[in-house]
Amino acid sequence: MLFQMILSPQEDFAVGVEALVRGIDFDTNNYINPNILFEQAKKHNLSIELDKICMKKALEEFTHIYNEDNNTLLFINVEHSFISYLNETDYLIDCANYYNLPYKNIVIDINNFHVNIIGEIETFIEKYRSLGFYISIDDIGKDYSNLDNIILINPDIIKINNLLLKKLESKQYRQLLPKYISKIAHEMGIVVVAKGIENNDDFIQSVNIGAQFIQGYLISKPKKLSSKKMNDIVCKFKENDNLKKYFHKKQEDSSRNTITKLINFMDNIKLELEGIVLVDEENIFRNIFDKYSYIENCWLLNLEGIQISDAYINNDNFSTRNSSIFNISKKNMDFSNREIYIRLNDTILDIWVTKPFISLLTNNVCLGVSKYIIDSKGEKYILCLNINRNKFIKEVC
Repeated sequence: MLFQMILSPQEDFAVGVEALVRGIDFDTNNYINPNILFEQAKKHNLSIELDKICMKKALEEFTHIYNEDNNTLLFINVEHSFISYLNETDYLIDCANYYNLPYKNIVIDINNFHVNIIGEIETFIEKYRSLGFYISIDDIGKDYSNLDNIILINPDIIKINNLLLKKLESKQYRQLLPKYISKIAHEMGIVVVAKGIENNDDFIQSVNIGAQFIQGYLISKPKKLSSKKMNDIVCKFKENDNLKKYFHKKQEDSSRNTITKLINFMDNIKLELEGIVLVDEENIFRNIFDKYSYIENCWLLNLEGIQISDAYINNDNFSTRNSSIFNISKKNMDFSNREIYIRLNDTILDIWVTKPFISLLTNNVCLGVSKYIIDSKGEKYILCLNINRNKFIKEVC
C-alpha cells in the first residue's frame, strides 16, 4: 500500500493522502500494476475479497500517519462493484473501529459508476455521510454523466483529473470545463482537488481554475509515507523557483490608500470590541460579520501567540460544511512563528497587515490583519482577521 500526498499550495500543508495499491511479484520483487490485479480478481470472482483486503490494508498503513498527525485525511477508492457490499455490511465501519480511526478522517473516493445505479449510490452516501465520513467523486470531467453527479450526489469533495482533461480534443474545452466545474463546486461548498498535476504548467492552470488542493507527480509519486516524509515533500515543493515567481506575481501589492483605510477600519473595530466578554465572543463576531461582509474569518490570540478561540467563519462568503478540511485555525494552535503575530509583537505599532494572499476558503485575494484589543477584565489579546481585499476596496475605499 503506497500513498500520494494531496497538498494545499496556498497554505503549504498536506490535507491528506490517497491510498494506492500495488501487487508485488515475489520472484522479481517488482510492482504489479493494480489494473492487472483487479482484472484477475474479476476473472476468478474474487473482486469483493480483493477490495476488502485493499481497504483493510489502507486503513492499517494509514494509522502510522494518523498517529503522527491526526488532522490528516485518508482517501480510499471505492469502485461501484463494492458499494453493494458496503451497503449490506459494516465492513468499512468495523475496520475503522478496529484501527481506532475516526470516521471524519476518512474520505470515500467513489469512481467508475453510472447514473443507472444512482439509487444505490444515494443509499451508500446517506449511510456513511451520516456517520461522519467524507464523500468524494473521483475523475470529474471523464464523461458527461460524471458531471451530472456533482448535482445528483452533492459530494463533499470532487477530484478533477488533469490527465483526462488533456485527452479532450478541444483546447477550449480543456481550458473552460475545469473552470466552470470549479465555479459550480465552490458555490455548492464543495472542495476541489486537481489531480494528475505533473509539471509547473499543470499546477498554474489548476490554481487558476480554483482548485484548493492538488495531487500528482509534481508533488510526489506514490510511496511509503510518514509525517516527517510528508513535511520534507512540502518543504521541497515550496523551493520550486518557478512557483515562487508565480505566487509573487499573483500576490498584488496593496496601495497606500487601502492600507490607510484598513488601519482606520481596524481602529473602529477595536472600539466596537473593546471590553469584549470572551465567553460571548462568537455572538459578537457574528454581529461584526453582519456589518462587515468583507471579513472572511477571525480569531483571537493571547500575548504568547496561542489561539484562545476557534476561528469564526463568515457564512456569507463560504459554505462551512467542509471547513474542517481546510485545517482552519483552531483553539490552542500556535501562531508564535507566524508573520501575523511576530510582526505585530516586534513593532511599536498595535496593528499589522500582511501581504495579499489567496484565501484557501474562497480563492479570493485577502489581507491578514492583527491588532491588540483589551477584554472586559483588562487583559490584552490579539485580534486576527482575514479580509477580502477587493470587496474591502469596493465598499470602503
